[in-house]
Amino acid sequence: MPEHERRGIFGLMVGNEGKSRVPIYGIYSQAGFDPNKDLLQTSVQAPQAYANRTWWKAEPPRQWRDPGFGAHGGLVVDWNLRTNLEGLYASGQQVFQGFGHSGAAASGRYAARNAAAYVREASDPVIDRAEVEKEKARVYAPIQGAKGLGWKELCAGIARIMQDYCGEYRQEETLNLGLRWIDEIRESEASATVARNPHELVRTLECLTRLTAGEIIMHASLARKASSAILDFKRLDFPEVDPEEWNKFITLKLVDGEVAVGELPFRYWLRAPYSRDYRENYERHCCL
Repeated sequence: MPEHERRGIFGLMVGNEGKSRVPIYGIYSQAGFDPNKDLLQTSVQAPQAYANRTWWKAEPPRQWRDPGFGAHGGLVVDWNLRTNLEGLYASGQQVFQGFGHSGAAASGRYAARNAAAYVREASDPVIDRAEVEKEKARVYAPIQGAKGLGWKELCAGIARIMQDYCGEYRQEETLNLGLRWIDEIRESEASATVARNPHELVRTLECLTRLTAGEIIMHASLARKASSAILDFKRLDFPEVDPEEWNKFITLKLVDGEVAVGELPFRYWLRAPYSRDYRENYERHCCL
């Protein structure tokens, strides 16, 4: 970047904007930041917008807009809307392609019916008290502290990480940096967040879930090494759109603390052990 642009960004833009002069320009300058030799991260805009110098007219980053029909992931389920976790059923937008009220209502009723049938036949569960106490300690940890961050600050930090490192245009380097930031937030800010009442506790737990969801999204983005028009997914380091070998689902699960990446073919629900006929599958599984 030419020197006059570096000076313009750091000395003029950052140095004179009301919300950035003290927290960014002031603190960075006191710490010895030199824009001529030190890196300053900037928000990522669409490459074509930079090319024609109309970045101020470009659309907002993708995560600020509706992802569109089918552009989200979800839990993998079978014809009974059963996940691979024993006794857990899912419906609506929690499963892939679940969309809108009609889908949520129909699949919710169906999942509940199958869950009820499972419960009638299931044996009494074996409760691991150590696991229960560990989860209680995690849930109630935010109410133990007297001072610390609030849930709003934690939520804003998570949102900023996702905007900067997992925006509309993604690549391996920035995604890995985002995962590092998520780990650091989990170890520092998230562990120091304080809740003063039940409302704040619920919001804090919601933020911790968002932290995990963001991590899942970044791992999924790393795993799909191709761009996709259907998913509205753009990898700068893999610009080819929907190559034949990537016409498949990518799956993620946690195995012994490590993320395991797998894949499923399109229409896996028509492959063995299921029938290749939709009507036959429906009559076998949906007509309880």
